[in-house]
Amino acid sequence: MKSPRFVIVACAVGAVSAGSLLMSAVYDNAISAPKPGSPSVNVAIAQQQVPSWSKDDLDFFLHGSMSTEVVPESVLRAFIKTYPDLFPSWDLSHLGLIPDREFGWPIGFSRKNVEHLGNMSAIGINCASCHVAQITSTSSNEPIRILGVTSHFNVEGFFGSVLVATFKTADPENMKRFLRNYVSDTEKVHGDHAETAVNSAWTKQQDKILAIMKADPFGGKDVVAGDLHKITPAEVKFDIKALDKGDIDFPARVHSMLKLFHNMRAALHVPDQPPDKIPPQSGPGRNDAFGLLAASLLHTPQPYSPIKFGLVWNVDKRTWVHWDGNTKSPIARNLLASLGLGAPMHGTHGDLTFADVKRQTDLSEKIAPPKYPFTIDSESAKRGTSLFEQNCNSCHGGPESDKRLFAVADVGTDPHRAEMFTQKLADGFNKFLADLESQGYQPPKEFGVRSTGKYWAATLSGVWARSPYLHNGSVRTMYELLTSPGERPKNFHRGSEVFDEKEMGYTDDGAYVFDTAGSGNSNSGHDYGTKLSENEKRDLVEYLKTL
Repeated sequence: MKSPRFVIVACAVGAVSAGSLLMSAVYDNAISAPKPGSPSVNVAIAQQQVPSWSKDDLDFFLHGSMSTEVVPESVLRAFIKTYPDLFPSWDLSHLGLIPDREFGWPIGFSRKNVEHLGNMSAIGINCASCHVAQITSTSSNEPIRILGVTSHFNVEGFFGSVLVATFKTADPENMKRFLRNYVSDTEKVHGDHAETAVNSAWTKQQDKILAIMKADPFGGKDVVAGDLHKITPAEVKFDIKALDKGDIDFPARVHSMLKLFHNMRAALHVPDQPPDKIPPQSGPGRNDAFGLLAASLLHTPQPYSPIKFGLVWNVDKRTWVHWDGNTKSPIARNLLASLGLGAPMHGTHGDLTFADVKRQTDLSEKIAPPKYPFTIDSESAKRGTSLFEQNCNSCHGGPESDKRLFAVADVGTDPHRAEMFTQKLADGFNKFLADLESQGYQPPKEFGVRSTGKYWAATLSGVWARSPYLHNGSVRTMYELLTSPGERPKNFHRGSEVFDEKEMGYTDDGAYVFDTAGSGNSNSGHDYGTKLSENEKRDLVEYLKTL
């Protein structure tokens, strides 16, 4: 059986959720405290986006559970210390996440005690991780929070690092290093104390430890593939007093850790073998959402088709969502996301709290587009009004109906996403949702997933905050989108949180290099407005900032 990708779907499967990119701060005590000496966060935009939310609503959106908790907190902290090559920053900011020191983990992370993880407190992600961003601009260093936007979260980088860490810890020397950090964290003792205790116990029982690790390196020997071990809290506890006395079955504890890593992988639908081939990396703010879900939930691998995280604005005004208008059931798409991100499946039963997923879904549908926070040249914007009517409104204006769907041949953009989501795949998801069982969940009375083979022309409200552009995020700025496809940059950097007010998009900075020659990455097509003069393009861009 082919190994599923390390591409773990984010937040909402496309346009909402659970994908769950995330943030804002209507209430000062609900947002992360700024670092010493850094400017305070401007939350005015976020406040305007969710006027009906209560403080509790905001807290839940930022950190509420969607039953995706899959990494014990103590394990993640130990991984971060053990593998700095995988986790260069302790607060995970290298992944484009927004630290929240009050909560202890970035915005978009949730926590809950999980039975199959030894009842330890574990973290998962929710809608906010993929749908909240914090930006500055070329004219101001003041951080601004935006809700419902495509975030900068490298979701594949996060889950990929966690999964690689579980595999690397099957090596005895790595396990020993990991346990020093794990014991220090769980037993609240100094690292030197933990190291001495672990080394002593390891030396005394080394032969048995090595034999167990050789016989079952990935912890899946005594369980059916994909099933979960039952793990008690005692099995993953390394009592420091017992360790100091040498009165602990250390080999059994090591085996329990391997079983724990198996359970983490199984909940993410990842087999107990590292993949033979490293999949393409989608980079910040993108993933292969339905490709992953098809592989993990339907066991039907699909061609790699990366898309940028969808936009969670005015979703309640749309019947069909996602870049191809393939889904009309908000709760269904978020259930798929939860079950792909760590909520275990037992046959057709989904082990999740339905009410929590529904609450995240309901909140997501109340987010309005963000208003442009910087200076607008009003005279230029006025001149751009007629240019918008002539070049944009025929596709992006009018009712949110299927008249907004356009054939790939007409738009000319990368075809992978539209072609990948066939009716056969849609039928598979509809059957999965019809058969799904979970307390409180009622299967839909009619099918809510379809194949269109086309792309949706979304309303352009808040378009200033939708960089990079096109469904696959292959065009860095609006000005470049108004450039002839053949003259658009073939490569650019992704990961910048600095907004270029003139070009309308993020600056060309960041660790990830976006190569438009890669599969699913073409920046072709959508040549509307490209024949305008330079001044007309500037006027049009200025008008778009007013939407």
